[in-house]
Amino acid sequence: MSRLRGSTDPAEAIIAVVRLGVLALCCLLSLLVEEGKRVPTADILLLAILATTMSIPIPSGIIRRGRPFFEALAASAIIGLTTPLPEPLLPYLVVPPLAAGLLSGAGAAVGASVISLVVLVATRGRLGDLSLRNQLTSIAEWVGLGLATGLVGAWARSVATAEGPVNSTYVAAHRLLTRLRDVARALPTGLDEVALAQQVLSSMSTDLGFERAALYARSEGGVLMPLAYSGSDHVDWLPSPEEGIWGKVWQSGQVVQQTGTFSDPSTGHSAVLALRLGDRRVGLIGIERVGGPWSARHLARAQALADDAALRIDTGQLFSEVRALATVEERRRLAREIHDGIAQEVASLGYVVDDLLHRPLDPEAITDLLTLRRELTRIVDELRLSIFDLRSDVQPAAGLGAALTSYVRSVGTGAGLTVHLVLDESAYRLPIEAETELLRVAQEAITNARKHARARNLWVTCRVDPPRAFLRIADDGRGLGTPRQDSFGLEIMRERAARLGAGLTVRNRVGGGTVVEVTLGATPRARENATATRD
Repeated sequence: MSRLRGSTDPAEAIIAVVRLGVLALCCLLSLLVEEGKRVPTADILLLAILATTMSIPIPSGIIRRGRPFFEALAASAIIGLTTPLPEPLLPYLVVPPLAAGLLSGAGAAVGASVISLVVLVATRGRLGDLSLRNQLTSIAEWVGLGLATGLVGAWARSVATAEGPVNSTYVAAHRLLTRLRDVARALPTGLDEVALAQQVLSSMSTDLGFERAALYARSEGGVLMPLAYSGSDHVDWLPSPEEGIWGKVWQSGQVVQQTGTFSDPSTGHSAVLALRLGDRRVGLIGIERVGGPWSARHLARAQALADDAALRIDTGQLFSEVRALATVEERRRLAREIHDGIAQEVASLGYVVDDLLHRPLDPEAITDLLTLRRELTRIVDELRLSIFDLRSDVQPAAGLGAALTSYVRSVGTGAGLTVHLVLDESAYRLPIEAETELLRVAQEAITNARKHARARNLWVTCRVDPPRAFLRIADDGRGLGTPRQDSFGLEIMRERAARLGAGLTVRNRVGGGTVVEVTLGATPRARENATATRD
């Protein structure tokens, strides 16, 4: 049984109820026997005292698990030392094995039964009262029944123990998530790590007066990924936790200042600060300016601010991981509901139309039904692609390239598009959250090309070299045209790119069509090269 403390333990509660019931049964049986065979009141009183004492809750431990053996010994002694054998009290022999089985398992139940049998045989033998066959039979029956009851209790305990860890895990998760929700609501800036990082840079800018800054957090793959910039949309920096000034700060945890900026060593000054969470580093902050160096006092205050922000940013990243897991599960749930609900119903309507087409109808009705059938087929196809969209995810074992390849090939085949795919991925990966956002942007762009652009070709380019990435989706359709009032696709793509700190460009393609580009952490030169070679 689940081992809670004190009187709230279900096992202890069951044992107490059984003990009380069996004691009441013993008292009732003692009143129903003949006058000459009635059980002495003193024995019943001793058994009641024993039952009461054994029902007092105590914390888990050796004494708690050993009580059934003492109860078996005491109860058997009370019964065995009474002359003649008080058969109305024999049912109490069921209680100790049951208690032992529920608290400690099958071995304890067998041990309690053996104690009862040995004590009874020894006490009756000492009194010279083992000659009566019916007494031996009664003792054997009740000891055997006690053993069977104890084994059942041991089985119940094993089942509950197997379920216990799962249930306790869900209980702990529920408590933690409830607490996390309450804390997130109470925080002034929530748990968005990008907003938290931007707030840190803004606070530092007031005190340090830098011209450009960037805050990086380390991903699971060991790559420093940008969370926020200040003074520029992007910076041309390549932080590494293993080398250079960035590596020195990462290893030592101490702020380091140097002459020259990160982009021009001959001008200005730059510094790197660590985001320290105890003895652990969770990120780095780089700052630079064209003017003179910062004083030790200013850098010390900035380091204190960084240390204060480290916990918030790390918590925000943990919350993002939890949110990503919840989002994946919700998308799969929606996919199941669409597949099992509306998709099946629309498909059933198609079968109804097929039945109507086989009946004698005028030509105009047949034409309308064929049109309706084609429309239903189109809707079913759209629903299937929507289900595929919802179920497409970046997996820990397979990166963005694998997920994107599977998606564009399936959509291209279903929509009759010719897909031209270019993948260039390094051995390192972006964080799963970043890869997921890039995949969702690609899905939105491809969906727009499939549904609205009337395109015949689709060009997909994906280059990943953490902390940088470049994604380009192009089609030869009708182009941007006039945006619909009810279209939120472009807004959603911009929100996802902003969440990554990436740049998003949507433009008409030379020769017709639309181009969607997402640039994460790329230098201005890299963006110029990408623009020069995109058509």
